[in-house]
Amino acid sequence: MWNLFILYPFTNALLFLYALVGNSFTLSIAIFTVFVRLITVPLMMSSQRSQQKMQAMQPQIKEIQDKYRDQPEKMNAEMARLGISPFSMVGGCLPMLLQFPVMIGLYQAITYVMAVTPLSLVDLYHAIYPFFPDFDKLIPVNSHFLWLNLALPDQFYVLPILVAATTWFSQKLITPPPQPGADSQTAAMTKQMGIMMTVMFGFMSLQFAAGLSIYFIVSNLISMVQYPLMNEQQRARLIAFLRREPAPVIAAPVKSAKPGTKSNKPAKAGAKK
Repeated sequence: MWNLFILYPFTNALLFLYALVGNSFTLSIAIFTVFVRLITVPLMMSSQRSQQKMQAMQPQIKEIQDKYRDQPEKMNAEMARLGISPFSMVGGCLPMLLQFPVMIGLYQAITYVMAVTPLSLVDLYHAIYPFFPDFDKLIPVNSHFLWLNLALPDQFYVLPILVAATTWFSQKLITPPPQPGADSQTAAMTKQMGIMMTVMFGFMSLQFAAGLSIYFIVSNLISMVQYPLMNEQQRARLIAFLRREPAPVIAAPVKSAKPGTKSNKPAKAGAKK
């Protein structure tokens, strides 16, 4: 199942793009990354809206947690009333979780395409679709770009540094700022997650093929462009970040009053008693 739905499609896509762009494997990886991100745009936008909503409602969440600390059933009911459920909380992490099979599949596809031994050539032959045109003319693939061998880690550590820097910067832009009155522990955990992601991807870039680092860097650069384009709040956060100003506060969603309930709005001047 893995080979059928992940490894073989990735391998053929990389080879097709490689032939299409004039035998540049670096460019084929970059284009492949753009296609992957375009396919996942609706999911990423949904995740970002979910994260913004959760972040804006942190003060209300903390108030419910403090009030019903010893009443878990009542706490869950109040959370559900706000529209918060375990599924909505996991849904915000789903795009990140989906990256892992893509990363593993891409790493294996790069290894397949860079076939240099007779056994690896046999494996590549079985991975290529029968209708692929002029397959034999593409092998061996040109794996060199500048000082890099895309099948090996960057020996000068330039790509790992770029991966760590772009990951940190994109996480800084994506993660909504903590709201006034929000749980400090949640804010600290969010910050630690961003640091952990930066360290993890940087470490992976030290160990794995440089082609995978190209995927990380291009994906992070797309995130930096994609998220500010999503809405006005994201653009305002980017401008504030570049100017080194405090990030603007995301307003909590306002729910309309239910029929029959009294409004909390102050009465207008001159209204009849």
